[in-house]
Amino acid sequence: MKAIVRNILLACLISMFAFFGAVARKHAKDKMTKAQKAEARKETLTCLSVAFLACGACAWRCNILYKRINEEREYQRRFNEYMRNSAFNREY
Repeated sequence: MKAIVRNILLACLISMFAFFGAVARKHAKDKMTKAQKAEARKETLTCLSVAFLACGACAWRCNILYKRINEEREYQRRFNEYMRNSAFNREY
């Protein structure tokens, strides 16, 4: 569970800085050339894509970690059940 929380916090941090990069940059629209406007648009789209990519990678990684945790729980449950049954059989 610590890995999932750490993964979510890292994705939030990356997304926050990427969103700030996309939103906080001020452009003087009237004084910009077409090339500068295109470059500013590219920068904004790059920042937004990094933010969404970080969220997507976080969801993918959390899904993998969650499946692995469930497999370990199932293995532990089966092992405990086996140990209870074998101890019961040894007594009688």
